[in-house]
Amino acid sequence: MPTALITGASAGIGEAFVRLLTEQKFHLVLVARREDRLQQIASEITNQGGSAEILVADLATTEGLTRVEDYIKAHPLDLLINNAGFGIYGATVDTDPEKEAEMIRLNILALTTLTRAALPEMLKRKAGRILQVGSVLSFFPTPYMTGYGATKAFVLHYSEALHRELKGSGVTVTALCPGSTESEFAAVSGLEQNRQMTATEVARQGLLASEQGKSFILPGTSNKLLPFLNRLLPRNWFTGIVARSLRS
Repeated sequence: MPTALITGASAGIGEAFVRLLTEQKFHLVLVARREDRLQQIASEITNQGGSAEILVADLATTEGLTRVEDYIKAHPLDLLINNAGFGIYGATVDTDPEKEAEMIRLNILALTTLTRAALPEMLKRKAGRILQVGSVLSFFPTPYMTGYGATKAFVLHYSEALHRELKGSGVTVTALCPGSTESEFAAVSGLEQNRQMTATEVARQGLLASEQGKSFILPGTSNKLLPFLNRLLPRNWFTGIVARSLRS
């Protein structure tokens, strides 16, 4: 039975990954901070004949990140999904610098640490997949979500570069870059979202892209237009459009 570890597995896109991979007969390792929620999801999976275990950890802390890193090094994975992350909305000068530092640790440091933990064994077996959850905001500057957009740009560039490095190795890295999605993201970030895709559809497209060995996937037709416009328009113009959109 193949094994998949999913971070941020207690809600939203992370939980959608869990449900879809249960159908694919994966043994699942569910990682998140909320033990009660993880227990509930794991119980539902096992009651349906699936296989799941939980790993309670706050990946924004050294202790939590080390716990998951050590688990990955001791338990070979077939699929790693780095989904955990959050955003902060507002003018940079008005946002909490400690919260921003926590966001950077989770969105960047945790993702790279767990990726590096999984890679050696995958490369030894010449098989494995890593799916990184970025954002449509990975493709351009994001005034009023300055730090968040920058962390997701890192996710995209890191994943694309690593995908190329690993070409021919049997191991693939894919960046999933969704736009507005039904999840807890808006409540955490303080950003109101419209025209949302379902978390299940986003997760489904991400898993398919990973199976196909793609370097990245932008789910949703309208989301695909934004990076195109960013290339078409002068960069400062497009950044101004994004600023007006997010400010409002």
